[in-house]
Amino acid sequence: MLELKTHTLTSAPAPSQPLLKGLHDAVGFLPNLAARMSESPALLEAFLKLREASAKGSLDPVTRELIAIAVATETGCTYCVAAHSTFARKLGAPEAAVEAVRKGAEPGDARQRALLAFARALVQRRADVPDRAADVLAAGLTVSGLLDALVAVAVPMLATSVHQLGAVPLDAAFQPQAWARTA
Repeated sequence: MLELKTHTLTSAPAPSQPLLKGLHDAVGFLPNLAARMSESPALLEAFLKLREASAKGSLDPVTRELIAIAVATETGCTYCVAAHSTFARKLGAPEAAVEAVRKGAEPGDARQRALLAFARALVQRRADVPDRAADVLAAGLTVSGLLDALVAVAVPMLATSVHQLGAVPLDAAFQPQAWARTA
C-alpha cells in the first residue's frame, strides 16, 4: 500500500488548506480521507466540488447517502461505508434502510431500491445497466434525476480510489458505524 500522509489544516499544501478548513467547518472535524487527499490540491478540490455538485442535483440527501453506502459496499471501502452510514443517520435516514444497504439488501422504498440497483450495476459494470436505468425511470425519476444519480455514484467512487491506495484509518466520529465485508 502507498503511504499517504494524513495532513492537518496547517501541514497540508497551501492550496489545500482553505479547502480543508471549509470541510472542517462544515463537518465539525477534518476527516482522514480528506486529510490524505489534500496532498493533491487538485484531487481534494475535485472531490469537494463533486460533493457540492451532487448536493445541487435532484436527489435528496438521504438518498445520496444510501447510494454512497451501496457503492462503498460494492467496492469494499470500509471507510466510506462507515462515513456515509454516519452521515445518513445524521440526516434522519431510517435505521432499517441504512442497515439493509450496509448488508447489500435494498431499502423498502421502491424509488430508492431502483436507484441502488442502478448504482450497484454501474459499479459492477454489469450488462443490465440500461435495464436498471429503465427501472429508475419506471419508479418515477426523470432522466435528469437518473443522471444526477451518476454524480452521486462518482463521489464515493473517487473516495474509494483513495482508500484503495492507502487504507485510510477510520475517524473516531465514524467508529460507531465501522463495517467489514462479510462475503
